[in-house]
Amino acid sequence: MGLYLDQVSDFITHLESKNHTIDEILAYMVLRVLRPLDASSIFLFELSSEGTVESVARSGASLLARNIYPDSYDLREVTPINDCIKSRKSVWINTLPSWPSEYIFLNSIAFTDPEKSFVCFPVEKAGTPVAAIGIFCMPELSPTTELDSFLRAVGSVFSLHVYQQEVMRAVQAGTKPHGTYSPTHNVINKLNERHELILKLMSEGRTNSTIGELLGYSESTIRQETIKIYAYLQCTGREEASIIYKKHHAENSGA
Repeated sequence: MGLYLDQVSDFITHLESKNHTIDEILAYMVLRVLRPLDASSIFLFELSSEGTVESVARSGASLLARNIYPDSYDLREVTPINDCIKSRKSVWINTLPSWPSEYIFLNSIAFTDPEKSFVCFPVEKAGTPVAAIGIFCMPELSPTTELDSFLRAVGSVFSLHVYQQEVMRAVQAGTKPHGTYSPTHNVINKLNERHELILKLMSEGRTNSTIGELLGYSESTIRQETIKIYAYLQCTGREEASIIYKKHHAENSGA
């Protein structure tokens, strides 16, 4: 995923800058994060408790596309989004304006937009699929391991920010929310020495540039390591990672 690391890092930095609505996040994803794929529009579909998949937000879609496609699907229907959620894998379609034959309903709708590809990737919370993000892209895209890893990283960052904010609130309050994952000292203890040191310096308010100078690494290397730390801790960024570390340190000091 090295080729797309800057996009993932930029996405994390943007989400940390202030509170954003889902519509604002999706718009930023199209304009900046998914620019290497030449994405033109983006859709967020959430899995409901009633077994339906609901379109809850979108950005960049043409008025025609907004009107002709339903906003809700039964999970039993054969659609790319449903396949993505059920398989927990990305679905790649690069045959537009024709959809693969198994998507009978989609083929019944005339596709007149210029995009050549549709890609959707899963969004999970604590290992459980809760949504999928679909994007229409201008070029004919073929799946690669690197592209798939990039989209999974984007989906993870999106999930950590949008769906796991309650984890941060619970950590701040010193409680563990029901049904969600809250990092414990065991998670931090599993970090390697370099990650734990970076986390400590981060909790002291030091920038990636300063941490790199102190440890003798480039700022880019520190940025890559912070992304790995966020994934380990299942947190949304520097502020939450720092709160988790300080809580862990306080618990150990009082032990």
